[in-house]
Amino acid sequence: MPRTSRIAVPAALFLALSACATHAPEPDRPLKAALTTPTDAVLTWHDDRPGVAGHVLEFATEEDGPYTVLQYLPRQVTTYRHPDLIPHTAFHYRLRSYSGPTSAPARADRTDSIRFTWTDESDDEDGFLLEIRGKGATRYEPIAVLDPDITSTELATLPGEKRASYRIRAFVLGERSNVVRLTTGE
Repeated sequence: MPRTSRIAVPAALFLALSACATHAPEPDRPLKAALTTPTDAVLTWHDDRPGVAGHVLEFATEEDGPYTVLQYLPRQVTTYRHPDLIPHTAFHYRLRSYSGPTSAPARADRTDSIRFTWTDESDDEDGFLLEIRGKGATRYEPIAVLDPDITSTELATLPGEKRASYRIRAFVLGERSNVVRLTTGE
């Protein structure tokens, strides 16, 4: 049965969906991490595989988790800065690729929001990403993560977002990368 979701946050915020499927690590696509200050980490990776739409970056303070999603990132993004970490703490990071088809959702503009609807044509998605391409932008960026089987959502908009282009992506999570560990200083 189709379900509805309502997003009542600015589009600049990401909603986190726990990435819970388990797969073997991707040994040939290593994630790397370094401290740039005692409490700031920078993560880098490279992934030129065809079909990869983006990545989900996760962290935990224990190697076995639980892991928390930091951000869903478009394919072109290959670095992430995680600032202001807790001093004297171990942080574990891993990366997961995602892929899946996109479609243009139907949209109904309202005074301070946009309502999107679409048809769920997939039976194995891990969820849906609502993606935005702002006026003058060259690529889409994820702005919201929705559960599987959702077929509509409402987005509270910021000024200028009504003129943006939107699409919906049914996504499937890929394999996990290696886990990297950093211990903060100070």
